[in-house]
Amino acid sequence: MRDCPVFISSSDAYSDLWPMFFALFKKYWPAYDGTIYLNTETKLFSYEGLDIRCTMVGKLRNFGETFRAGLDKIDSPHVLLIMIDYFFMGEVNENELRGYFEYFKEKNLDSLCLRKNPYTTIQKLDYKDLNLVIPPSRDMFSFQIAFWKREMLYEMVLPHETPWLSEWFGTLRGNVIKLKLAYTANNNTAISYLSEGALHKGKWVEPMVKFLNEISYEVDFSKRGFFEDKPLAFRERLKRRINTLIPRSLSSLDLLRRKIYKK
Repeated sequence: MRDCPVFISSSDAYSDLWPMFFALFKKYWPAYDGTIYLNTETKLFSYEGLDIRCTMVGKLRNFGETFRAGLDKIDSPHVLLIMIDYFFMGEVNENELRGYFEYFKEKNLDSLCLRKNPYTTIQKLDYKDLNLVIPPSRDMFSFQIAFWKREMLYEMVLPHETPWLSEWFGTLRGNVIKLKLAYTANNNTAISYLSEGALHKGKWVEPMVKFLNEISYEVDFSKRGFFEDKPLAFRERLKRRINTLIPRSLSSLDLLRRKIYKK
């Protein structure tokens, strides 16, 4: 897979996860010999046997700015996107992954997602378990592990956005753009991982804790703590809505511009 670099979306705030992430990456994908771009702000990191290039984009204001600055460091037209808390949980099927990647390029797709999602309308494709999503659809954009055209991934994340705003408005943008998105109808066929991520709101989720204990990987879980699904108080919900008012407005204006330009 030398012709498809891996882009790990991260930041210095998650540097405590890097040793764990790459230990599992090396354990479950030992044959990978390509380039890995780890999105960092000021920190460097290396792992024996892996070609990791830290982007060191500097301290930027928002997730979207950091994400885009990292993509700017990559000169390949394609990337395999992986979020930093998507720890591998089993052997990577490189032959299957290679097949998906070649089909992705051959059919000039914008993205090929390696995770099943509840898309609205689909069309069966002529390769293995792949389906094509017919826009408009739900979940036209997500941060699940996927092959992407780098330039199209850049369009899905605006500089002012959080990850959650990017998924919400990225889906709307994807529908306007008519994103050419395919996905695997069966989960865990090429890369096994927890689709909700190892962390939620910065804290460990129970399935990942169980997995790490099962493989005897030592983690000091007390540093981040465990996620408890408690409803937010009204004041906290109101505060979050106010804090995202301007970013949501900017994304809405961008969407309106795209719709007008399309016409």
